[in-house]
Amino acid sequence: LVRRGANPFRGTQNKRIPTNYILLKYLIKMKFIASVVAVVAVQSASAFVAGPQCQRTIVSSSTQQSMGLFDFFSEDARKEREARKQAEVEEQEKMQREIIARRSNPKKMEEYEAKVRVRRALRMSGDDDAADSIDIYSGEDEKIVGLN
Repeated sequence: LVRRGANPFRGTQNKRIPTNYILLKYLIKMKFIASVVAVVAVQSASAFVAGPQCQRTIVSSSTQQSMGLFDFFSEDARKEREARKQAEVEEQEKMQREIIARRSNPKKMEEYEAKVRVRRALRMSGDDDAADSIDIYSGEDEKIVGLN
């Protein structure tokens, strides 16, 4: 039994949890479940109510309204994503061809290493804007036999 004023949940005083506590937890759970069931029942019942029968007017407009999240699934959005992805892949392939061509040509490799040295020196001196303006990649598309 529990002494008056003592904590019934303390480890050494009482090993049993009082029955009132268990019942209280059970009642709280049951009230919560009953309220959830009631809300679901009310919402599902309103789904089957017949609305007023009236003539519906169809209004069409020439402008398309964006639906936000659901635009992601439209055909135009899918085509745009694919085009963007394809352009990114082509750009990466172009850079890769330039890297391969540079590795096989000693003159291009020397140019690249000189640009890298200048860019590193600018970064070390704190001039990041000037370092960013140095183009490491020439931008010309290299043709490599067996790769294009």
